[in-house]
Amino acid sequence: MRVSYYNWNESRATLEMFNFPAIFIANGTAILLLLVVLFSAKKSLRHALFEEKVFYLMLFLNIAQCLIESVVFVLDGKMIYGYRTLSMGLNTILFINNIIFAFLWTVFVDYKLFTDLKRIKRIYPFVAIPAILIIIGCLINLVTPVFFVVDKYNIYQRTVLFLVPYVVTYFYLAYGIVLSYSYRKKVNRYLFFPVILFMIPILIGSLLQFFYYGYSLVWLGVAVGLVSLFINVQNEASYVDQLSGLYNRQYLNYTLFMHSNKGDTARTLAGIMLDIDGFKSINDKFGHLVGDDAIFTAGQIIRSVAGQKGIFCRYGGDEFVILLYINSQNEITDMIDSIITQTALFNESEKKPYKIQFSIGYSIYDSKNDTVDSFLKKIDYSMYEDKNRKLFEGVLADRRRKIVNIEDINN
Repeated sequence: MRVSYYNWNESRATLEMFNFPAIFIANGTAILLLLVVLFSAKKSLRHALFEEKVFYLMLFLNIAQCLIESVVFVLDGKMIYGYRTLSMGLNTILFINNIIFAFLWTVFVDYKLFTDLKRIKRIYPFVAIPAILIIIGCLINLVTPVFFVVDKYNIYQRTVLFLVPYVVTYFYLAYGIVLSYSYRKKVNRYLFFPVILFMIPILIGSLLQFFYYGYSLVWLGVAVGLVSLFINVQNEASYVDQLSGLYNRQYLNYTLFMHSNKGDTARTLAGIMLDIDGFKSINDKFGHLVGDDAIFTAGQIIRSVAGQKGIFCRYGGDEFVILLYINSQNEITDMIDSIITQTALFNESEKKPYKIQFSIGYSIYDSKNDTVDSFLKKIDYSMYEDKNRKLFEGVLADRRRKIVNIEDINN
């Protein structure tokens, strides 16, 4: 955060207040922390997932801000040809990156809560409107002062509207917190990343920079927040199945254990188990790489349907489980119908060498009599009933076809 300058003498006095070693140490430390995260992330984070792309973008923006801010502090007051234009451009980038970073934070929180790209595409064009207006204002600022000006002495000065971008930036950051704590219970998800741990370093950095002028601490605070976010993402990764991108069996057991220990009788928990039909033949016919792709595809189908309604896990092999809290049994059948519909749409639209079909079973958790193991056995038994029914119907259909063929031959 910068301050206004109104004449050369005041500007020189203020420039002398800059603690350049402290600024470079703070931003250098932030860059070092972020590079450690970046190199660690390349080894452990799954690049294909949407939230990881957002996280990487936030990380790169933080590094860029640290570098640009350091250069801007050095340029301030240097009356050398071309420096004023450079300072104007870099300050504009700082403002734009600020608002983009804050907007990405809300997108990250929303996706972690709902895991729903359709929701992002539907809602966030509207959420982005304030950010777009600020960016347009920054671009206009290159021609005529809106938020700041770099005067003839190459000194940065605020205008009366300079607070507007900061208000919008902190609005987005606060919106992420409100969103997280408002919807965390509604999506029935144990969130692993505490957003407050992300915000505390930023607030501390902002306050220290406000009270101790001449230091640059905000982006160091952001870097510390991103590191805490990364640590929590890594904790979450231990509960995620790497092949399907869904939660793993360990997380499934953890969720059921938490529900069982709470003795939650106010809400009805249902479980749906899905098994890919003919998965062994996919492996045998096309190879294990295609089989792995089928597992991933099945996971994406389940995720697209159950995204904000339940918790979805890979149970093992080609089996998956969805847990959801329901008000009526119709919600279970609606979920199953949606999965069947989405699977059919996938088979029609995607050019894969295989077709995805599920055998599906379900049951309701009995808080008085069920244990975690007995509940899983119930939904497993229900699923195999569906599979056996399909096999029986398939055998009957084959027999009917053979009878028809024999009759055709005799005729």
